[in-house]
Amino acid sequence: MVGETFAPGANVSAIARAHGLDPSQVFAWRRKALASGIVAPLSERARPIKFARFEAVAGETMEIVVGDVAVRIGSDVEPKRLAAVIRAGRQA
Repeated sequence: MVGETFAPGANVSAIARAHGLDPSQVFAWRRKALASGIVAPLSERARPIKFARFEAVAGETMEIVVGDVAVRIGSDVEPKRLAAVIRAGRQA
């Protein structure tokens, strides 16, 4: 739950209330998590991806181009795995 609060645009109070908690408790957990090094805020480089072009083509593979990085994936890739690969490419 603490991880949810670090997402861009996250509302800590709303997240706390959705879990039946007082917002001050969740803010305290966030401070402790940051101080311990368990989590870190997103860097300035972590910005929303903007697409320069989009070409829809039917097929078994897909190519995603972010800047000068191209990722080719099959239709069976899990969304979490794809997200991790794209994040890694953005940090390169």
